[in-house]
Amino acid sequence: MDIDKVREDLKKRDKKIREKAVDQLALAPNLDIVVDLIHVLENDKEGSVRRRAALALGRIGDEECADALVRAIDTDKDEETRRNAAIALGNFGDERAILPLYEFYQSPRKNTFNDNLDRARVNKALTELSQKKAQCSIEELVEWCKTRIKNE
Repeated sequence: MDIDKVREDLKKRDKKIREKAVDQLALAPNLDIVVDLIHVLENDKEGSVRRRAALALGRIGDEECADALVRAIDTDKDEETRRNAAIALGNFGDERAILPLYEFYQSPRKNTFNDNLDRARVNKALTELSQKKAQCSIEELVEWCKTRIKNE
């Protein structure tokens, strides 16, 4: 993979080209691309491109990625990007994902393919976080998280 070409593709006008470039960076073997993915997550005008960047950063899972995902959860204008950022953050075990994931977990169902897929991903992330934090259920995990935030 020619990383320089992929980086150039991130600047193209066509969102499909940018989406493909993010997907390629997600599979890149080097971590030099984290800065590029964070830039996309924080600056691309298309939610579909930012969503992909969030999931790619979750795959990498270092502290720099986690901080960018938290910022996206807090500030991105696209609900799906915020949800993908929370899922990505939860997938590598960061407890800052618990409350945003639970908010979606509790939201009304839309009964669409994407909604059902996202719910499965959210449930998986919350279940794994519950196990990691030695909580018996998702609800106990959320209470543990709220108590911890209140005591800080």
